[in-house]
Amino acid sequence: MKRAPMWEKQKEALEFARNRVDRGRGVALFMECGTGKTRVAIHWLEHLFRTQNVRLVYVVAPLSALHVWPENWEKWAAAPITFIDLHEERSGGLRRAKKLAANDYPVICLVNYESAWQIGYKRIPRTRHGETVRILEKVDTAMHDLKWEAGILDESTFIKSPGSKVSKFFRKKMAPRTKCRMIMSGSAYTKRPLDVWAQVNFACADEVFAPTFQVFRSVYAIMHQYIRGAVVGYHHIGDLVRRLSKVAVMLKKTDILDLPPFTHETRQVELCAKSQKVYNDLVEETVAELDKGTVSSDHIFTTIRKLAQITSGFVYPDVDENVPDIKPAPIRLGIEKVEVLMNILEERDAPTVIITQFDEEERILVEAIRKKFGFIPKVLNGSVKGAEARHQMIEAAAEDLVFVMKESVGARGIDVKFADMMIFYSHSYNTEAYTQILSRNHRGGQTKNITYIHLLCKNSIDMKVMKALEKDLSLAALIESDWRRLFV
Repeated sequence: MKRAPMWEKQKEALEFARNRVDRGRGVALFMECGTGKTRVAIHWLEHLFRTQNVRLVYVVAPLSALHVWPENWEKWAAAPITFIDLHEERSGGLRRAKKLAANDYPVICLVNYESAWQIGYKRIPRTRHGETVRILEKVDTAMHDLKWEAGILDESTFIKSPGSKVSKFFRKKMAPRTKCRMIMSGSAYTKRPLDVWAQVNFACADEVFAPTFQVFRSVYAIMHQYIRGAVVGYHHIGDLVRRLSKVAVMLKKTDILDLPPFTHETRQVELCAKSQKVYNDLVEETVAELDKGTVSSDHIFTTIRKLAQITSGFVYPDVDENVPDIKPAPIRLGIEKVEVLMNILEERDAPTVIITQFDEEERILVEAIRKKFGFIPKVLNGSVKGAEARHQMIEAAAEDLVFVMKESVGARGIDVKFADMMIFYSHSYNTEAYTQILSRNHRGGQTKNITYIHLLCKNSIDMKVMKALEKDLSLAALIESDWRRLFV
């Protein structure tokens, strides 16, 4: 082991994983962000290289987190290894990896989830019933053409939906072609207990759960009496946890780290009369008239999105039928949240991270901060490409007073422990992203007491989303409580 010694809990997790693989079984590391699951996985692979002569390995992760593997390998592994980026090299990288492994050179292929199932495939124009359609057809070497000796799915919640193409690809095509399998996630069951099935099915097949999702769901979910597929609750959680404990390690930050305390604060905001009228009209009539355009919605998810925009001080109007190809500019409504946020920042003299969901929110905040404080904050969103660019931006942001970050981007593969305050300007129903954002700040190496502030408009979608997040986290805590009792 290089550098710092492993923590005892990490050693226990590694021993569990080694024992599983020595018996020809897959393993799950349900270890929270900051507990060192990547290090455990690296030493697990080293064990395979030594004891089973493993040479051909793949690691799948979100694109923003792939860079973690070479960095951590250099930091923790005893010997260097060849990494091949399949996102860049694709089929050619697969052939090169196969050749290296055949010549007894250990190699790890890195690939992101969306690219993995499309490598070797191309959309080809075909004529069907007189119409031209583009069909995805195999034209080159694909991942499932190779016989892999080990495979790791990092942030395995990307395959949690059993019906998705990505999930089916890994469970049905890659699992049978992979001898030693591992999944890693710090939020495998955070959103709902049913999410563990597809992940565990990839790693362990039907060792602990039913081979089909429908049967698994019938055991642990309480289904709606009339609405097909709707889940209204869960039961037999104790049995679910007992089965999971046979194949998975659960590790929380509090088990191994002495982290500083954190607090959550809520700042309730009153919508102005204009915003409140638009909000009420959209809720009651599904349509609202604006000074310049109309806002309407005939779908629940669109309505939720529009309502969240209104509470943030803007809304996108409907597309003009006369110019359907032009996306209309957002219409600004009120500055209620902005004013509360500016009052908070005015009292700050330390780095603060502001979490957003929409591009327009970023523009609103940049304008307000520039006007009030005379500087432009750094903004991390999807336009910042590449892990290196994001890391450089975060390093520079540690010296600034305000850093604006989109939740969907900041939840993966970054470290924001430089700040002692996070302000959630808005929220989404994505519990996994929410917990990941918190973990990127409250993690190993953090020395400051943390404050999380939630800006919520009264009697609005903001309150409902926050309540839903808290409900999901309470259920996750119940699972963890049952899990701990197995080891008392």
